[in-house]
Amino acid sequence: MRRIVMPVLLLVIALAALFGSNQLSDQLHDDLGEVATDDTVPPGVGTPLVSTRRLTSMLAPSLTEPDFFDTLDELMASSPVSACLHVTQNGSSFDPRENGYANTPVSPSDATLLLTLATAHQTLGPDHTFTTSVQSVVPMEGGVINGDVYLVGGGDPLLLTREFAATLELGQNQLRTPIEELAQDLVDDGLALVTGAVVGDATRYDDLFYGSWPEETIESQNIGTLLALQFDDGWRQFPVSDPELEAEETATQANEEAVGYVVADDPPWYAAALFDDMLEARDVVIRRTPRSEGVPEGEELYILASIESAPLSAHYRQILDNRDIETIEMLIKEIGWVTTGVGSTQAGLQAMNNTLARVGINSDQFQPLKFDDGSGLDPDNVATCPVFTALLDSNEYAPLFRELLPTAAEAGPLQSRFTGVENPGRIRALSGGTSGTSVMMGYIDIGRDQELTFAFIANQQGPPDNQALKELESRVVSHLASLEAKPTLDDIQLAPLRLG
Repeated sequence: MRRIVMPVLLLVIALAALFGSNQLSDQLHDDLGEVATDDTVPPGVGTPLVSTRRLTSMLAPSLTEPDFFDTLDELMASSPVSACLHVTQNGSSFDPRENGYANTPVSPSDATLLLTLATAHQTLGPDHTFTTSVQSVVPMEGGVINGDVYLVGGGDPLLLTREFAATLELGQNQLRTPIEELAQDLVDDGLALVTGAVVGDATRYDDLFYGSWPEETIESQNIGTLLALQFDDGWRQFPVSDPELEAEETATQANEEAVGYVVADDPPWYAAALFDDMLEARDVVIRRTPRSEGVPEGEELYILASIESAPLSAHYRQILDNRDIETIEMLIKEIGWVTTGVGSTQAGLQAMNNTLARVGINSDQFQPLKFDDGSGLDPDNVATCPVFTALLDSNEYAPLFRELLPTAAEAGPLQSRFTGVENPGRIRALSGGTSGTSVMMGYIDIGRDQELTFAFIANQQGPPDNQALKELESRVVSHLASLEAKPTLDDIQLAPLRLG
C-alpha cells in the first residue's frame, strides 16, 4: 500500500507546484506592464520585485552613465563664457540633470543656415527654380526686335560668367547657371538686330545691396550684392585665376594697385552690359547703350528666351559646401516674394519665423530668439542650442538634414578631426563658424537604432581664437561619439516564466 500512496502524493505535490509557478509568472508579467507607468510599492518595500530600477545597468545611457556626464561638464566648464550644448536621444531629453549650459544665449553664426534651408524647403520646395528671361513689348520679326529687350531677373543667385566661376577655389561646389547659354538661345532663334537697348530689370526684389551688417563684415567677407538681377554676385572686378585672363586683366588695369573685388555701382545695369557684350560677340547688332529699369507696366510682353537655374535641392548642397552668403540671403528675399509678394529680407524673415513656429520653434518657447539675416553674419542674431536640436529632430526637417549633412568619413572638414573615433561615419554634422565662433551640430549613431542629436555653439570672449574653439568642439563631439547604446526594455523582451 505504501508503494502506491507515496508516488501519488509526490505527483500531487509536483502538479501543485507547477500550477502555482505558472500563476506567479503570469502575475509578474502583468505587474511588469503596470510598473512602467506606476512604480508604487507596498509599505516597507524599497523597490518592487519587478521594477525598471532593478534593470538600470541594462537601460539607456542617459540613466546609467554618471561619469559620462561628469566628463561632459568638465569639458563645458573649460569653454568660453558664451557656449551652449544641447543633446537629445531619439528626440527625448538626454541629460536628466538639465545642466544650465544648454540654454546659454549665443550668436549662432553658420547654424542659421539650417533655419533658412528648412524654411526654403518648406515654402519654396526642393524643385523650385529661378528663371531669368529676355522679354520685349514687340515680337521678333525677321530676326529684328524693333525696340528694347529686357533682361528680367528672377532672383537667380548663381548667374555666373565663365570667368568668375574660374575664380572659385579648387574643391568648391561649381554649381552655376551659364548665362552665356541664354544669349546663344536668342541667336539660335534668329536674333540679329535690336534697334533699342538691353535693359536690366531687377524689380522682383528690393534694391538693398546688403543685409544689416557692419561695413567691416561686408569688406572682410567679400560679400557681393543681393539683387534680383546680377551677374557674378554683383562684382564688376574680381581676381582671376586663368593665366590668359589674368594677363588680360593686368593689361587693362595697369593703373590699379591690385586686382581685387570691386562691386558694380548698378549691378542690373552691369548685367545688361555684360549680356549686351555676349550678344554682340555672337554678331547681334544692338543700336543703343544698356540701362536698367523695370519692364513697362500695362504692356503686353513677349518672352523671347529664358533659362532656369538648377533646382533648389542642388542649391542646398552648394550653400553648405561653399558657405555661400549671397545665395542664402537671396533665398530669404525669394521666400519673402513667394509668401508675401515682397522680395525683401524682412518679409523673408517673417516667413521664416512663421514656418518655424509651426514646428514649435518660436520666441515664446525658446528665449532669446532673434534673427536679422539668413546667413548668421548679423552680430545681433541670438539663439540657444535647443532651437537647433528641435529643428534637427522635427519630423518635417530631420529627413532633409540627415541627407544633406556630411559624415566624418567623407572627404571634407570633418574627416581629419575625428580620426580617433571608431567608425567616424556615425557622425553626420554641420561644421562652421568665424574667427570668434565655433559651430557643430547634427547626429551621432550610437547603435541599437539609437541616435543622439546635438548642437554645440561657442562664442569666444576676448581676442578671437578659433583654433582653441575647434579643439574644444572636437573633444565634446568625440566624447559624445564614445557612448554606446545599452539595451532598452524592448531589446530585453522579458516574458513570463513557464514550466513544462
